[in-house]
Amino acid sequence: MQTAMKKNKIIVYAVCIFFFLLAGFFQLIDSKLPEFYHALCALLAHTILIALVVIWLFSLVQRMVRKDLKSFFVIVAILILFFLVVRMIKYGLTESIDTLSRYMWYSYYVPQMLIPPTLLLATLSIENTKGKPLNKKWYLVYIPALILLTLIYTNDLHQLVFKLKFSENELTYNHQVVFYIALSWEIIITIISLIMMILKCRVSACKKKTWIPILTFLVCGGLSTMFFVINISAFKIPELLCFTCIMTIESCIGIGLIPTNNNYQEYFYHSKCSAFITDKEFNVKYKSKNALDINKELLETAVEDPIMLNDNIRLLAKKIHGGYVFRCEDLSSINKINAILEETNERILEENDLIEAENEIKEQQSKVDAQKKIYAKIEKITSSELNRLNTLLSEIKKITSSDDFLKKMQFACVLGAYIKRRSNIIILEMKNNLIDVDELALSINESLDYLSLLGVEGSLDFNIEGELSANTIGYIYDFFEKCIVRFYDSPIAIVFHIYNSQNNINVMIESDAKIKDAIEFQEQLQKQFPNSSLKVSDEVTYYSLIIPCGGNL
Repeated sequence: MQTAMKKNKIIVYAVCIFFFLLAGFFQLIDSKLPEFYHALCALLAHTILIALVVIWLFSLVQRMVRKDLKSFFVIVAILILFFLVVRMIKYGLTESIDTLSRYMWYSYYVPQMLIPPTLLLATLSIENTKGKPLNKKWYLVYIPALILLTLIYTNDLHQLVFKLKFSENELTYNHQVVFYIALSWEIIITIISLIMMILKCRVSACKKKTWIPILTFLVCGGLSTMFFVINISAFKIPELLCFTCIMTIESCIGIGLIPTNNNYQEYFYHSKCSAFITDKEFNVKYKSKNALDINKELLETAVEDPIMLNDNIRLLAKKIHGGYVFRCEDLSSINKINAILEETNERILEENDLIEAENEIKEQQSKVDAQKKIYAKIEKITSSELNRLNTLLSEIKKITSSDDFLKKMQFACVLGAYIKRRSNIIILEMKNNLIDVDELALSINESLDYLSLLGVEGSLDFNIEGELSANTIGYIYDFFEKCIVRFYDSPIAIVFHIYNSQNNINVMIESDAKIKDAIEFQEQLQKQFPNSSLKVSDEVTYYSLIIPCGGNL
């Protein structure tokens, strides 16, 4: 298939070269023929050259995949076509009209000035990201071309391009400085475009063949120069320049410098998929090397719905422009996976009971673990009070005095109330980190109730509301317990204040108890509660604690 495609390409190029030479032959002999045959040969030559360019234009539209590149090269083809049409008008219709003929001659330079910058923009677009437009600053490259064209079309006024000499029978001219500037511009931009196209190529296989477009450009340019110098009537400068441009572009397309869909058939043939493309009558036009041979009846059926050719091969179809594309999908790996899944499902069904039992055990174990965490935290926080309670209960067993027994049992109830309430705060924390401040009020009130058994009068001034973190509530309750719940320095009266001030939570405890080692106790208190303070005034001890904004410790 690859050989057939290359053969077809060679045939197309050979036919184009044949007709190009045929046009040259008509132009070579037309001046030696009678007027009718002279006009006929000239018309045939023009028609052939224009037809070749039109065919090339449509081939570009078919071969160019990227829209940005297609637009640039279509503009080049249109400018070449304009060049040849202007040439036909000049030599066929306006040869006897001096002024019009002269402006047709000036029009030769429209494509000559505009094709090089267009090729340069096309070259820059090749490497550009697909779908990303070219930077508009590059379009400024047209400004020199437009200035030169303006000077060329106004040559009759200043004659800076051609020095015209009018005689009775003919027009002669000499090239001036602007002509050489325009010629240099045309050649330099064309060479820059070709060099940039070669340098920007990242495909090593293409880089090895870059000598082909260079040689094509040099050979065609050399032949054009030679024909111009020796003045062969077979070919004039317009068609020589046009077909030099076409041959250079085609050589770049041929080696892959300019991306086209030329090798798509080859890529499709060598692809690993099993697929083929048919026309509307289900005749195979293109196929991959792994494609299966399938009769038309099955193809017609697959167009409606996918069909299974065997246990592992499914045939799918999709309608496309001009026909259908068919693809054979190998389901063998999927079938193997399905078999494994079926076997696995059977095992899973057998193990469902075991998994359910295991899940129940895990659920129970998670509950046990959660309870263990709660108990461990309660033990850690209330360890000192638990030790005090155990020591106190051990002492109670040895007491003989009823008054002493009663007092210590009452104090044991105070410790028990703290342990119970502190444990409750920890349990609530496991459910929700934020706790209503009423829980703190209840805890302090219960402790005050038990302290009343010891003859302590307690009062609670509670002026906060809302929710606080469980950690903060426990922290305040721990402070209360540290300051008040003592056996030997038990107060007679307690007032517990809590309120908001300057976005802080302030705790103030007033007690009439005297502390023997106040300095040592204050150090211990500040070690556990850094924002706390102790002050004794008029035989009243003031314990204060400030908790930062939001209740965060």
